[in-house]
Amino acid sequence: MARSRLKSLRQTLGGGETSLEGAIDAMGKEREAQVLERIGLFSDQVVVMVEKLQDVVGRFVADRYEELDESAKELDALESEADNTKEAILDRLSLGGVFPMHRADLARLVGSMDGIANLAAGAADRIVMRKFSLPENMNHLLVALARTDLEAVETLRQAVVAMGSDLKEAIMLASKVDKIESKADDIFAELYRSMFEFDTDYKTFHQLKAIIERLEFIADRCSQNAELVRHMALEYLENE
Repeated sequence: MARSRLKSLRQTLGGGETSLEGAIDAMGKEREAQVLERIGLFSDQVVVMVEKLQDVVGRFVADRYEELDESAKELDALESEADNTKEAILDRLSLGGVFPMHRADLARLVGSMDGIANLAAGAADRIVMRKFSLPENMNHLLVALARTDLEAVETLRQAVVAMGSDLKEAIMLASKVDKIESKADDIFAELYRSMFEFDTDYKTFHQLKAIIERLEFIADRCSQNAELVRHMALEYLENE
């Protein structure tokens, strides 16, 4: 039965093994392009979440406490929307089919991007947990770290989108994410030192520690995702 269908398909395509393989390859590339487009849209949602987190940090350092809860709720809503997109992509991958890129690699990429979304929502939750004020230099560093996180995730998003059109560009952008992550590490180190010089109570100290660690984890996760993009691009570049 299977051989009969293959024979029929070859005849429809004009006969020959090459025509069949070419058709299957074209179908696989089309499916892959559709999934990569959806991953690009999912990455857009993650960028929006980190943008919103930057707003949360800005309101926190400006002591605009009355607006913090609203911002955190908006972030939670954005996370729910991103979760729906993630599940739709994973459902599509679970259906099977031929993909030039391994489905497992694409699923790992989606999962890693989802990790960034979770960290952004988690950082906002820690910020609104208890309200407190920081010295001006620490406020400046918090804003700088949030800004660097956004730069990292925006560049990562560009690398993910480039996977569908230019693998060499994806590799270049992935390397750029690593450099941004190094900048975030420097800001985090300075913040961490300042935290131990900040005279405060036990609860505030641990809340602040949780906030800055989650902000730093976002840049770290971007770097990890960039490494995955780089490995995928290098592997599939060889097969082009």
